[in-house]
Amino acid sequence: MKYVFWQGIISIHQKSFLEAVATYAQGNEVVLVVEHDITPYRKNMGWEVPQMQGVTIIVAPDHARISELVRTYQDAIHVIGGIRVGAMLSAAFDECIRQKCRIGVMTEPYNHEGWKGMLRTMKYRYLGVRYFRHIQFVLAIGKLGVAQYTRLGFPQERLFPWAYFITVPQATKQVATDNAVRIIYAGRIEAQKGISRFVQQLMDTAGNKPFVLDIYGTGSEEAALKQNIAAAGFADRINIHPFLKYDELLAQYGRYDWVVLPSAGKDGWGVIVSEGLLNGLKSVCSNICGVSRVITNGRNGMVFDWQDAATLNKTIAAMLDNKGFATQEAIAAWAQKSISAEAGARYFNDIIDNVYNDKTRPGLPWEQTRI
Repeated sequence: MKYVFWQGIISIHQKSFLEAVATYAQGNEVVLVVEHDITPYRKNMGWEVPQMQGVTIIVAPDHARISELVRTYQDAIHVIGGIRVGAMLSAAFDECIRQKCRIGVMTEPYNHEGWKGMLRTMKYRYLGVRYFRHIQFVLAIGKLGVAQYTRLGFPQERLFPWAYFITVPQATKQVATDNAVRIIYAGRIEAQKGISRFVQQLMDTAGNKPFVLDIYGTGSEEAALKQNIAAAGFADRINIHPFLKYDELLAQYGRYDWVVLPSAGKDGWGVIVSEGLLNGLKSVCSNICGVSRVITNGRNGMVFDWQDAATLNKTIAAMLDNKGFATQEAIAAWAQKSISAEAGARYFNDIIDNVYNDKTRPGLPWEQTRI
């Protein structure tokens, strides 16, 4: 089978999934077409352009090249990263329709908050009326993505919950010499990510319970957060570090028990949680994170209501108590079967079989194995 994935950049979060699709079945051919190799924003977060095995990569094609690619791969299944999002993806989408290709869409939810969100909803309703008939399937990332496309009227039988399926190296486990609960957060330090509120409630809740929180990132709230940590007397337990290169960050997971993603604004998935789970870490995340759908409270982590401070306090207390949860070995084994690149490739293949070959609709990989 031939697949052409049209995306914004060469993403480290797509690398292992695309490689897994390429090797899933003999004869598979995977082409990745991107508008840019990387963005300055991602460079500042420590990203580098990844190399992919078995995937043909084409960067920044002009309109003539897009038409040529679609013509060359007219018999392929084209998976486009959104409906008319950006110049290149819009051109690819239109060209695929013109040449009557098989089309799927892989998309994160759009930001529907505020008056701009209302305008986006109106835009997507219009796009739905105009284009849904040309799309055979949608891979909607996170609960919000599924909910949005349901409200927009995309047929349920062709709408599939999706995730960022990744494979990461197992970090070397470092055994602590004390009984402190070790926690990691990596990402922007800003209001949308909710990390400042999380830290404040952690300091209010912790008392003398031993813990260490390492924050890797920077952002608009960094200076104020450092001041609050120092003023509360937690500078010896809460540390803020610069962003690490991606490989360096992955190597850190062996030091921790928990990964946190306390987002207060739209967070389509939250790959840091997937990285942690694949290394056996438990997770705390808000219910606004797409990745919250794979968390089973009390087993591989805790999900709190981002609008309810009381549930966050209870979640933090359970995290610091750190008892009754699944073992790191059990969590890592479950994650490998549920949210790894290999699990994603298998799920993707089953979706294609369902859509085009009338096979049984696949179940969600993270619900197939109990944690």
